[in-house]
Amino acid sequence: MRNSVLAVLVLSVAVGFGAQPPAKATTWDQIGSYLRLIQSAGIEAMVANDCPLGLFGAYHAGREVLLMCGNNIPDDPAVVWEVLAHESAHAMQVCKGGNLMPEELLAEEMEATIGRGADTFHELALYRSGRHHVEAEARVVQALPPQDVEALFIEHCGDRLEP
Repeated sequence: MRNSVLAVLVLSVAVGFGAQPPAKATTWDQIGSYLRLIQSAGIEAMVANDCPLGLFGAYHAGREVLLMCGNNIPDDPAVVWEVLAHESAHAMQVCKGGNLMPEELLAEEMEATIGRGADTFHELALYRSGRHHVEAEARVVQALPPQDVEALFIEHCGDRLEP
C-alpha cells in the first residue's frame, strides 16, 4: 500500500506537477464522476445548507456519509473539488483502516504540497494533536490532480466498489 501511494505521488511530480499550482477539477462533470465513484463504494454524499460558519465538509465514518456544506462553499467547481477530495481522503483512511502514508512520507508530501503553493497546513492548529496526521493527509490529497485522487480512492476503497 505504501508503495502505491508513493508511486502516485512520485508520478505527480515526475510529470511536472511539482512546479505547478495544484490541479483541481474544473468542471462539474469531473466532480459528478468522482461523486458517482464514491457512491458506488457505498458512501452516501449529502449537501447540507445549515452548516456552522467555516465548516466546508465532513466525513462521518460510522454512517459512511460524506457531507458538503453548500451554505459555506462558493459555487466554484475548483473549491467544491478541493472539499470533496479532502473529505474523500478521510473515507480512504477508513477503507484502509488507518493512515494513508507513514510519518516520513507525509512530511515530504507536506513540503512538496507547500512548494506547489497549496499551504493549508496552518489550519491543523484547529484540530487536537491526535488528528494532525489524518488532517494533514487529507490536505495533501486535496492538492493532488483529480486523476491521482481517483486512483488513490480506487486503491484504498476499490474492494467496496459495485461492479
